[in-house]
Amino acid sequence: MARSPELAAFFQKPQSSEQRRYEVCRAYHLEGQTDRQVAERFGLAVPTVHAMVLEFGKDPAKRNFFVEIPKGRRPQPTTTAARKRIRQLRQEGRTLGEIVRRLADEGRPLSPAHVARLMRADGFVGLRGPHAPTPPGEIAEDGSEVPVVADVAAWEVTPDQTIPTQAAGLFLFMPLLLDLHIDEVIRQAGYPGTKMIPAPQAILALLAGKLLGKRRISHIDDLNFDAGAGLFAGLNVLPKATYATDYSYKTTRQMNEQFVDGLLRRLPDAQRPGGSDFYLDFHTIPYRGAQAELDKHWAPMRNRALPSVMTFVAQDAEHRQLCYATANLLRDEAPTMAVRFVDHWKSAHGHYPTRILLDSRATVYEGLSQMNQREIGFITIRRRGSEMLRQAAGCPSANWKGCQVTQAGSRVRHVQYLDQEVYLPNYDGPVRQLVVKGLGHPNPTFILTNDLPKPLPARQVIMDYATRNRIEHHLGEKITFFHLDCLSSEVRLNVDFDLTLTVVAHLLYQRLASRLKGFATTTPASIYRKFVNPPGGIKIGHGGIGVHFDKRSHNPILKEAGLNRPTPPIPWCHNLPLQLAFP
Repeated sequence: MARSPELAAFFQKPQSSEQRRYEVCRAYHLEGQTDRQVAERFGLAVPTVHAMVLEFGKDPAKRNFFVEIPKGRRPQPTTTAARKRIRQLRQEGRTLGEIVRRLADEGRPLSPAHVARLMRADGFVGLRGPHAPTPPGEIAEDGSEVPVVADVAAWEVTPDQTIPTQAAGLFLFMPLLLDLHIDEVIRQAGYPGTKMIPAPQAILALLAGKLLGKRRISHIDDLNFDAGAGLFAGLNVLPKATYATDYSYKTTRQMNEQFVDGLLRRLPDAQRPGGSDFYLDFHTIPYRGAQAELDKHWAPMRNRALPSVMTFVAQDAEHRQLCYATANLLRDEAPTMAVRFVDHWKSAHGHYPTRILLDSRATVYEGLSQMNQREIGFITIRRRGSEMLRQAAGCPSANWKGCQVTQAGSRVRHVQYLDQEVYLPNYDGPVRQLVVKGLGHPNPTFILTNDLPKPLPARQVIMDYATRNRIEHHLGEKITFFHLDCLSSEVRLNVDFDLTLTVVAHLLYQRLASRLKGFATTTPASIYRKFVNPPGGIKIGHGGIGVHFDKRSHNPILKEAGLNRPTPPIPWCHNLPLQLAFP
């Protein structure tokens, strides 16, 4: 049999992790290659090679590089109908064991491992069944105390009750939640609830983790023993992280949209997005677990495509408020998102945005033409082609005009530009194109806008788009604090629901910051560190709930903001009013 380069590549470029470990250890120990040579050969870092070699050296006899294939009939792949049924049962909140039993009863027996793989492929995680759990409030085998079950009926008002808490800062948001009538908005959105955890309590419990900057949704369990955090949501304690996962998959896109739109409509007129300018952007959320069965999307921060979830967000320019977000986008959906957003805004708020600013990923000429037909202004970036660059390079220097623009950090740049009218495929009519040199890129930037009836000065167009780039940076700061970038295989939320909680948490942080003198433009991370993080104590009396904050240097600012005034009765807390005290 002839030797094949293709077959040789099987050994030179191993695809599986176990084969790669085998080839690395073989090259190092048998072939005598250095760690650096091995790293270059297999495209690994030198420390990674060190770790593989050391692990193998600990006990070579027990190192199983190869898996024995069991004999017998292989399980047949499930039908499309069976896979659809699995998704349906999982959305109903069924555990893995319940799904396996239900399929068997229906004449479609599948192994638990096979069902689990199909669930992961569809973005679901299995729920733990009842494997002899330790009773709540008792001590488990590892020495930890098991939290009690979250139940609205288990929280009873006991006069003169004192509750220590590490989550006192949550109650700074309570006046804002009452102003927004968030319990009514949650019900109108149609979110599900139970007798033990009604819909308002469920949403507020999960929102608490966002407001406290929990890095993983699994870290909600840190608050299971904090009665103060439970009180914020109108519960005895917050539910566990497994509840959060289960609940998130019972929500729908329609619920999430109605929730955000309902809150925006209840904002005061001066704080409500007016619909003038909106910044549209995509954000890639990398998946950090193993064996991710997700589409690969380009992640600019990593400079490569990764298994990830694609999200789309909209911010209004005036208030810098996140006002629209959606997740789980497919690649071919990205070009349609700008049109979907403006149509949604018209449906939810009665009018189209005046102007949108978007990046090249959302720039589709047919979509831009639809914007123009709706009389919506746009500024966007055109993808550069080689012919476009050749024509720009060949343009006489006399045709270029100059101006000064201010970028991020108050940096002033002198740029040169061409102001042109061009015709685009699938675009009805001419469009204005600015070819700009000097923005810090090796090649010119091609800016498109439809302001032809009343053209803005070229400098203004360039500056407006530069502002969008600064806002994109601020979006990164928001995502960093609310930890939207943390998809984990440990506990996985419905990403669209997680994104919705991020939008709402940002809205609350922004409203709180606007009330604090000198902090209107402060980041959520800074507001959390200075105001929300400090612990305190809670005392429940006959007249209501009192929250006493520990002494801090910024307490006078909270007093000046009027946050120490009594609130109206809180519907989800036995209609008790709230009184905040700052020493």
